[in-house]
Amino acid sequence: MEIYLVRHGETESNKEKKYQGWMDSPLSAQGLVQAEKAALFLGGKKIEAVFCSDLKRALHTARVIGSSCGLVPEITPLLREINFGRWEGLTYEEIEAHWGNEVERWFDDPFKRSAPGGETIKQVCERMVSFLDGLLASNREYRRIAAVSHGGAIRALLQHVLRLDRDNFWNLKINNASISLVRREGEKFVIAYLNRINHLEEGEIMEEYPDGF
Repeated sequence: MEIYLVRHGETESNKEKKYQGWMDSPLSAQGLVQAEKAALFLGGKKIEAVFCSDLKRALHTARVIGSSCGLVPEITPLLREINFGRWEGLTYEEIEAHWGNEVERWFDDPFKRSAPGGETIKQVCERMVSFLDGLLASNREYRRIAAVSHGGAIRALLQHVLRLDRDNFWNLKINNASISLVRREGEKFVIAYLNRINHLEEGEIMEEYPDGF
Protein backbone atom coordinates (compact mmCIF):
# COMPACT_ATOMS: atom_id res chain seq x y z
CA MET A 1 0.00 0.00 0.00
CA GLU A 2 1.14 3.51 -0.83
CA ILE A 3 -0.34 6.57 0.88
CA TYR A 4 0.18 10.00 -0.63
CA LEU A 5 -0.22 12.45 2.27
CA VAL A 6 -1.23 15.82 0.87
CA ARG A 7 -1.45 19.06 2.79
CA HIS A 8 -4.25 21.36 1.64
CA GLY A 9 -3.47 24.38 -0.52
CA GLU A 10 -2.70 27.78 0.94
CA THR A 11 -5.60 29.52 2.70
CA GLU A 12 -6.36 33.13 3.47
CA SER A 13 -5.54 32.42 7.13
CA ASN A 14 -2.19 30.93 6.11
CA LYS A 15 -1.39 34.20 4.36
CA GLU A 16 -2.28 36.10 7.54
CA LYS A 17 -0.21 33.65 9.66
CA LYS A 18 -3.17 32.72 11.84
CA TYR A 19 -3.59 29.48 13.75
CA GLN A 20 -6.47 27.72 11.95
CA GLY A 21 -7.01 24.40 13.69
CA TRP A 22 -10.65 23.37 13.29
CA MET A 23 -11.62 26.84 12.08
CA ASP A 24 -12.54 27.01 8.38
CA SER A 25 -10.70 29.31 6.01
CA PRO A 26 -11.09 29.29 2.21
CA LEU A 27 -8.28 28.49 -0.17
CA SER A 28 -6.52 31.57 -1.51
CA ALA A 29 -6.10 32.06 -5.26
CA GLN A 30 -2.59 30.65 -4.87
CA GLY A 31 -3.96 27.74 -2.83
CA LEU A 32 -6.30 26.77 -5.65
CA VAL A 33 -3.41 26.81 -8.13
CA GLN A 34 -1.43 24.61 -5.73
CA ALA A 35 -4.32 22.15 -5.45
CA GLU A 36 -4.53 21.94 -9.23
CA LYS A 37 -0.79 21.24 -9.52
CA ALA A 38 -1.00 18.53 -6.85
CA ALA A 39 -3.95 17.06 -8.74
CA LEU A 40 -1.98 17.06 -11.99
CA PHE A 41 0.83 15.14 -10.31
CA LEU A 42 -1.45 12.62 -8.58
CA GLY A 43 -3.63 12.14 -11.65
CA GLY A 44 -0.93 9.90 -13.13
CA LYS A 45 -0.41 7.75 -10.04
CA LYS A 46 -3.37 5.34 -10.42
CA ILE A 47 -4.90 6.48 -7.14
CA GLU A 48 -7.71 4.16 -6.05
CA ALA A 49 -9.29 6.31 -3.32
CA VAL A 50 -9.06 9.87 -2.02
CA PHE A 51 -9.68 10.54 1.67
CA CYS A 52 -9.81 13.96 3.28
CA SER A 53 -10.47 15.91 6.43
CA ASP A 54 -13.96 17.36 6.77
CA LEU A 55 -12.55 20.89 7.08
CA LYS A 56 -13.33 22.93 3.98
CA ARG A 57 -9.76 23.75 2.95
CA ALA A 58 -8.89 20.04 2.83
CA LEU A 59 -12.18 19.09 1.19
CA HIS A 60 -11.75 21.72 -1.53
CA THR A 61 -8.22 20.49 -2.23
CA ALA A 62 -9.41 16.87 -2.24
CA ARG A 63 -12.20 17.59 -4.70
CA VAL A 64 -9.71 19.08 -7.14
CA ILE A 65 -7.49 16.00 -6.75
CA GLY A 66 -10.47 13.66 -6.97
CA SER A 67 -11.58 15.25 -10.21
CA SER A 68 -8.15 14.58 -11.70
CA CYS A 69 -8.24 10.95 -10.51
CA GLY A 70 -11.90 10.31 -11.40
CA LEU A 71 -12.80 9.81 -7.72
CA VAL A 72 -15.15 11.34 -5.15
CA PRO A 73 -13.33 12.11 -1.86
CA GLU A 74 -14.25 10.11 1.22
CA ILE A 75 -14.54 12.47 4.20
CA THR A 76 -13.31 11.66 7.71
CA PRO A 77 -12.78 13.88 10.78
CA LEU A 78 -9.83 11.64 11.74
CA LEU A 79 -7.73 13.65 9.26
CA ARG A 80 -8.51 17.00 10.90
CA GLU A 81 -5.85 19.48 11.95
CA ILE A 82 -4.82 19.95 15.58
CA ASN A 83 -7.56 21.65 17.57
CA PHE A 84 -6.00 24.89 18.80
CA GLY A 85 -8.96 25.75 21.00
CA ARG A 86 -9.07 29.43 22.00
CA TRP A 87 -5.99 30.21 19.91
CA GLU A 88 -7.76 29.61 16.62
CA GLY A 89 -8.03 32.64 14.37
CA LEU A 90 -5.17 34.40 16.15
CA THR A 91 -1.57 35.10 15.17
CA TYR A 92 1.35 34.02 17.34
CA GLU A 93 1.82 37.61 18.48
CA GLU A 94 -1.85 37.86 19.53
CA ILE A 95 -1.63 34.55 21.41
CA GLU A 96 1.54 35.61 23.17
CA ALA A 97 -0.03 38.93 24.18
CA HIS A 98 -3.01 37.19 25.84
CA TRP A 99 -1.46 33.96 27.16
CA GLY A 100 2.10 35.01 27.97
CA ASN A 101 4.47 32.08 28.42
CA GLU A 102 1.73 29.46 28.04
CA VAL A 103 2.30 29.20 24.29
CA GLU A 104 6.03 28.69 24.83
CA ARG A 105 5.33 25.90 27.31
CA TRP A 106 3.09 24.30 24.69
CA PHE A 107 5.87 24.45 22.09
CA ASP A 108 8.25 22.86 24.61
CA ASP A 109 6.00 19.81 25.14
CA PRO A 110 3.01 19.73 22.74
CA PHE A 111 2.60 15.98 23.29
CA LYS A 112 1.41 16.54 26.86
CA ARG A 113 0.19 20.14 26.75
CA SER A 114 -2.51 21.72 24.61
CA ALA A 115 -3.86 25.14 23.77
CA PRO A 116 -6.75 26.15 26.09
CA GLY A 117 -9.67 23.98 24.97
CA GLY A 118 -7.55 22.25 22.31
CA GLU A 119 -5.76 18.95 21.68
CA THR A 120 -2.33 17.59 22.48
CA ILE A 121 -0.14 16.26 19.69
CA LYS A 122 -0.53 12.83 21.31
CA GLN A 123 -4.29 13.00 20.71
CA VAL A 124 -3.78 14.07 17.09
CA CYS A 125 -1.33 11.23 16.56
CA GLU A 126 -3.87 8.76 17.95
CA ARG A 127 -6.48 10.07 15.48
CA MET A 128 -4.13 9.74 12.52
CA VAL A 129 -3.03 6.25 13.55
CA SER A 130 -6.72 5.28 13.84
CA PHE A 131 -7.12 6.36 10.21
CA LEU A 132 -4.13 4.23 9.24
CA ASP A 133 -5.43 1.24 11.20
CA GLY A 134 -8.82 1.64 9.52
CA LEU A 135 -7.20 1.36 6.11
CA LEU A 136 -5.41 -1.83 7.12
CA ALA A 137 -8.58 -3.32 8.60
CA SER A 138 -10.69 -2.47 5.56
CA ASN A 139 -11.95 -5.17 3.22
CA ARG A 140 -10.76 -3.00 0.35
CA GLU A 141 -7.21 -3.91 -0.61
CA TYR A 142 -5.83 -0.51 -1.46
CA ARG A 143 -2.65 -0.22 -3.48
CA ARG A 144 -2.46 3.58 -3.75
CA ILE A 145 -4.52 6.22 -1.97
CA ALA A 146 -4.31 9.96 -1.39
CA ALA A 147 -5.13 11.44 2.03
CA VAL A 148 -5.62 15.21 2.14
CA SER A 149 -5.00 16.58 5.60
CA HIS A 150 -3.19 19.38 7.43
CA GLY A 151 0.35 20.35 8.37
CA GLY A 152 0.22 19.45 12.05
CA ALA A 153 -1.79 16.27 11.51
CA ILE A 154 0.51 14.99 8.76
CA ARG A 155 3.54 15.84 10.90
CA ALA A 156 2.02 13.83 13.78
CA LEU A 157 1.55 10.74 11.59
CA LEU A 158 5.04 11.00 10.11
CA GLN A 159 6.52 11.38 13.60
CA HIS A 160 4.82 8.10 14.51
CA VAL A 161 5.93 6.30 11.35
CA LEU A 162 9.50 7.54 11.61
CA ARG A 163 9.56 6.97 15.40
CA LEU A 164 11.28 10.31 15.81
CA ASP A 165 12.38 11.71 19.12
CA ARG A 166 9.68 14.14 20.22
CA ASP A 167 12.19 16.96 20.29
CA ASN A 168 12.38 16.69 16.49
CA PHE A 169 8.64 17.14 15.94
CA TRP A 170 8.87 20.77 14.84
CA ASN A 171 11.76 19.98 12.49
CA LEU A 172 9.41 18.18 10.08
CA LYS A 173 8.45 20.74 7.46
CA ILE A 174 5.13 20.26 5.64
CA ASN A 175 4.42 22.94 3.03
CA ASN A 176 1.02 23.81 1.61
CA ALA A 177 0.06 21.31 -1.13
CA SER A 178 3.21 19.29 -0.46
CA ILE A 179 3.07 15.52 -0.89
CA SER A 180 4.72 12.92 1.35
CA LEU A 181 4.68 9.28 0.30
CA VAL A 182 4.32 6.56 2.94
CA ARG A 183 4.76 2.98 1.74
CA ARG A 184 3.98 -0.23 3.58
CA GLU A 185 6.81 -2.75 3.47
CA GLY A 186 6.05 -5.98 5.28
CA GLU A 187 4.67 -5.14 8.70
CA LYS A 188 5.94 -1.58 8.84
CA PHE A 189 5.56 1.73 7.04
CA VAL A 190 8.49 3.63 5.57
CA ILE A 191 8.80 7.13 4.10
CA ALA A 192 9.57 7.10 0.37
CA TYR A 193 9.79 10.89 0.29
CA LEU A 194 8.86 13.79 2.50
CA ASN A 195 7.38 17.23 1.77
CA ARG A 196 7.69 16.98 -2.02
CA ILE A 197 7.06 20.40 -3.61
CA ASN A 198 8.64 19.96 -7.06
CA HIS A 199 5.19 19.68 -8.61
CA LEU A 200 4.38 23.21 -7.43
CA GLU A 201 7.19 24.78 -9.40
CA GLU A 202 6.53 26.60 -12.64
CA GLY A 203 6.68 24.48 -15.79
CA GLU A 204 6.99 20.72 -16.12
CA ILE A 205 6.71 18.28 -13.25
CA MET A 206 10.14 17.22 -12.03
CA GLU A 207 11.39 13.81 -10.85
CA GLU A 208 9.26 11.96 -8.32
CA TYR A 209 12.13 11.34 -5.91
CA PRO A 210 13.87 14.65 -5.18
CA ASP A 211 17.47 14.65 -3.96
CA GLY A 212 16.67 16.48 -0.76
CA PHE A 213 13.73 16.53 1.61
